[in-house]
Amino acid sequence: MKMIKAIIRPEKCEEVLKKMCDNGFRAVTRFGILGRGKQRGLKVEDVYYDEIPKETLMIVVDDSDVDKVTDIIVKNSRTSNEGSFGDGKIFILPVEKVITISNGKNEL
Repeated sequence: MKMIKAIIRPEKCEEVLKKMCDNGFRAVTRFGILGRGKQRGLKVEDVYYDEIPKETLMIVVDDSDVDKVTDIIVKNSRTSNEGSFGDGKIFILPVEKVITISNGKNEL
């Protein structure tokens, strides 16, 4: 199993979540964050924005579903056909163990 962590623009979050749900990926954790990428924030006239609002989505899927989920995220998170700086990042991590708290069962 893999954990997919996607950092995306807030205005794209609902669209991504809907497409994931439409494709059978309903179990997602979402939380708001502040951060910046390689461009080190955003400067508008004399104002420098060091922390830009983003959303993080986390989902654990079977290895065979990683490409499908990442494709959904990429296609629905881009702000243009070519994409733009600040559209986000996706991180894929191995999951070693899953334990359901309510019953203490190991799920892997």
